[in-house]
Amino acid sequence: MHVLVVGDFLKSSGMTRYIFNVVGGIEEKNLKIDVLAVAGSKECQDEANERQWGFSVIPAANGSLFKHIVRSYQYFKKNASDFDVIHFNETALWNFLPIVFAYHFGKKRIVLNSHNTYFASNGNKVVLKILELMHEIGKRIISPLVTKKIAVSAEAAKWMFTPAVIKKNKYKVIPNGIVLKKFTFDDSKRQIMRQKLGIEANSRLYGNVGVFNKRKNQLRLLSMFEKILIEDPSAKLLLIGDGPQRAEIIKKMKSLGIDRSIILISFTDHVADYYQAMDAVIMPSINEGLSTVLLEAQTSGLLFFASSQMSLGDYIKELVYPLSLDASDRSWAKNITQHINNMNPRRSYLKDMRLLGYDVKTTSEEIYHIYLEAL
Repeated sequence: MHVLVVGDFLKSSGMTRYIFNVVGGIEEKNLKIDVLAVAGSKECQDEANERQWGFSVIPAANGSLFKHIVRSYQYFKKNASDFDVIHFNETALWNFLPIVFAYHFGKKRIVLNSHNTYFASNGNKVVLKILELMHEIGKRIISPLVTKKIAVSAEAAKWMFTPAVIKKNKYKVIPNGIVLKKFTFDDSKRQIMRQKLGIEANSRLYGNVGVFNKRKNQLRLLSMFEKILIEDPSAKLLLIGDGPQRAEIIKKMKSLGIDRSIILISFTDHVADYYQAMDAVIMPSINEGLSTVLLEAQTSGLLFFASSQMSLGDYIKELVYPLSLDASDRSWAKNITQHINNMNPRRSYLKDMRLLGYDVKTTSEEIYHIYLEAL
């Protein structure tokens, strides 16, 4: 079976981590994978090549939409018929033409995978209204062309698929899967990482992992952390990532006078090691499909303070605390410090997460069966 996987293929992207984890976890020898990077970047080409995956790239739609559409048309006209299944990983359907091209020139076996509950990129109100209209049009045009519809959460399905599909339950939720053992808690590694970061034994280390953009809401997180420092002056914040708001984040850190309490690290392949050093993750995202960071942090036994606007899936109640973005920064700070001061001794939650269905082996098998059902 020859499958084309379409996605953004950016190192800081949760979607990309999903593809490498879940599709990369399929152990069937008769499966050949090619990927199409639609964000205009070759930064994941080496990892794809290491897996012996074919790698192609086209310009990003948010760079030059015309070039993106032309190159999409050219790519699918030349290559679509080579693939038994084409697996689109999407956050929205305003840009639906590539799926139309894949269907028209290919074997009519399309898998559509929803990864979010709103648009992944920023825009003003007028632009977002236009995108919402195009997304609704795209949903209706694409729906009859798609062989199998899947989503990382029920909320992501509702965003991506038509009301008729949702009402008739003609989709399947397959949550993100991770390599659980990679994130299990290790106290000796925790001590090594905290020493490396210069964190005192009695200091609390909060973390946030993700693209620095409006949707991930790190600018709001800085305001929350300023209030946490009032409650806990020795606290530190570790921000791991990169993105369009990096300069704004640095500027705000300095303007609030909290930059000496913040550690900024570019996105790394060793996030699991940094989880060991943390005591909690704070994620006030405006929207998420099903955050990979949420799964990784729980496995590592971290408290997780999440925006209640995020899709949380099945989660461990003693670790995850949804909080409203309508609440004040001070309210978030008091909730966070109260829970962290009363937390249980840290342990690994690998077995708990496996029971909830987040083992990559399980999700990889489910994706492979979707491919078989699409044939």
